[in-house]
Amino acid sequence: GREYVIPSLAHRFMAEMVDFFILFFIKATIVLSIMHLSGIKDISKFAMHYIIEEIDEDTSMEDLQKMMVVALIYRLLVCFYEIICIWGAGGATPGKFLLGLRVVTCDTSVLIAPSRVLVIPSSNVSITTSTIRALIKNFSIASFFPAFITLLFFQHNRTAYDIVAGTIVVKRNGVR
Repeated sequence: GREYVIPSLAHRFMAEMVDFFILFFIKATIVLSIMHLSGIKDISKFAMHYIIEEIDEDTSMEDLQKMMVVALIYRLLVCFYEIICIWGAGGATPGKFLLGLRVVTCDTSVLIAPSRVLVIPSSNVSITTSTIRALIKNFSIASFFPAFITLLFFQHNRTAYDIVAGTIVVKRNGVR
């Protein structure tokens, strides 16, 4: 195992916000590119429906179906982003990297000192583990149960998807 510092909830939240803005920019770019290629002229209505996902009394059933398809594609894009970053980029999305965090495997974590834990086995995350973590995280959010809230209830700020996947978020540089 290896000793790590557990990041604060604020650090984890800030990392998620950085990733949210990166992904929102990617989503907006894709949607606007599709609009341009499709020759859609009413940019404001289309942007409100497909980028911001605003629904009002003028939203048709066809628009709702299209919005659901866009939302599903976006969720899959987010999963792909997280899978590749956590598995292939040293255990960190850009948000986690900028805030000095990473995801490592964790079968057991033992508190050594306040905010410091011994993580066993503490290795890089496999593609399978990264996929499980990303799918649970992102589809729980899509089903209106934000699984990240569970970090308030588990030791060492772990979420339900971290526990199921056998991972933990730690400060990038271990204590030793």
